[in-house]
Amino acid sequence: MRLATFTIFSLLALGPVSAVAKPTLWDIPQVNNGLFNIGVAHAIRQNCSFIEADSLVGISYVWKLIGYAKKAGYSFKESRLFINDDYEKSILRSRVKKYLKSIGLNSEKLNTLCDLGKVEITNKSQIGKLLRIN
Repeated sequence: MRLATFTIFSLLALGPVSAVAKPTLWDIPQVNNGLFNIGVAHAIRQNCSFIEADSLVGISYVWKLIGYAKKAGYSFKESRLFINDDYEKSILRSRVKKYLKSIGLNSEKLNTLCDLGKVEITNKSQIGKLLRIN
C-alpha cells in the first residue's frame, strides 16, 4: 500500500497537471445567443399557425454554433449532447419565456407571437431568418 501511494504521488510530482476546464456552452457568447435565437424562433413557430421554420437556414445556423463550440474545445458529440439535453432545453425555454413576458407576450396563447414573428422576418433579424411565412 505504501508503495502504491508513493508511486502515485511520485507520478504527480513529475510535472504539473494541466486540467483546464472548458467553459460551458452557455459561456460561449455566440452559442448562447444562437441558442436563444433558435429558442425564440421555435416559440414563434409553435404558437403562430402561419409561420414555420426555414429548415435549411436553421440547419446551417446550428452547424455554425457547433463550429463555435468546436473552437472552444467541444467535440461534435459533446455539442449535440448539450443541445439535446432536456435540462439545458429547460434552461433555454425558461429564458425564452422570461424574454417574451418582458416584452408583453405570452407564449402559452396561440397566435400571440405572430406579430413578433412578422416583425422579425421583415427586419431580417437572425430570429427572422430562421422563420418563414407559409
